[in-house]
Amino acid sequence: MTKKVSKSNERISHFAVLIVLLLTISLQACAQTPGATANPPVPSETASNIVADKVKAVVLPYTSFGPFFIAQEENYFMDENLEVEFVRFDSGTAPMPLLIQGDIDVLGSGPNVSLFNAIAQGGTIKMVADKGYLASDGCTYMALLAPQAWISKYEESPLEALKDSRVSIDPTNFEAFMFEKILAQSDLAIEDTTQNDIIPPSLAEAVTNNAVDLISIGDPWITRLLDTNLVSIWKPYQEIVPDMQFGVVLFGPNLLKNNPEIGVRFLRAYLRGVNKYNEGKTDRNLEIMAKYTNLDVELLKRACWPPMNSNGVINTSTVDEFQNWALSQGLIDQVSPVDSYWDPSFVEQVQP
Repeated sequence: MTKKVSKSNERISHFAVLIVLLLTISLQACAQTPGATANPPVPSETASNIVADKVKAVVLPYTSFGPFFIAQEENYFMDENLEVEFVRFDSGTAPMPLLIQGDIDVLGSGPNVSLFNAIAQGGTIKMVADKGYLASDGCTYMALLAPQAWISKYEESPLEALKDSRVSIDPTNFEAFMFEKILAQSDLAIEDTTQNDIIPPSLAEAVTNNAVDLISIGDPWITRLLDTNLVSIWKPYQEIVPDMQFGVVLFGPNLLKNNPEIGVRFLRAYLRGVNKYNEGKTDRNLEIMAKYTNLDVELLKRACWPPMNSNGVINTSTVDEFQNWALSQGLIDQVSPVDSYWDPSFVEQVQP
């Protein structure tokens, strides 16, 4: 009897061991099942959960803003962990107070009276990169146009043609500065002309009605007006002031002082856009430019795309020429020194 009980106990012991073994295997299998661990590992930080830094930039639908558009479409800003919001205005001077107040961060503009008056009054605003210049050997991006009858009159008697001429021009910006260089050749000043800044869509009608003699304008309006056969190019501005700095990127206090590191990243992406833009009228560049300017691709192919320095450096000598002219016109109270309006440190940090 004792022997039988011993064998029975032995069988029960083996069965218990088997149950424990099966339970162990089962628990190990559950532990290897995704989501079954009691303490799952903390996921590593990825680009998807990093909050991008937001930047507000004013843009206009012009080809000179091409690098902005390209940097946005090619995700160059995204590569720098930036979320750039484009804000539209009708001009580059209107949003100047918003830039100084910090309501916007970046402004594409040109040397103008509002800018230098703001700087003279202590506004924290500086040029940080090139956004277009009138290359002496480049295409005609800005020019003075005139009907052929007026051009013939000028060839016969420059003084008679220019004096009391009716000019569509903004008398306070750098176009007026360049125009007055022509007037000075006949001992005239801009006050010897009649200025009326006609909006571009009305220029053809003004010429047809003999209401204007000279038109100061940039492309694509140069191309559009030439297509009407009403006017011809009289003086390309790149011949009047070679390499004139007509476009600059401006930073306000948000990027100059509060978040300069974001400013460096913005300029790195922007200059990548400049390099892509300087490749010219490729199919991809045309596609992007058409999207943001609302211009026909065929018109963009014929229009002038102004060059930009791939290193972002600006031509301060032509900016100072404009300032001296503005001072002589009583448009500004003083000439701002270069270091008060140009901060090269951002583009310098971007360079390899």
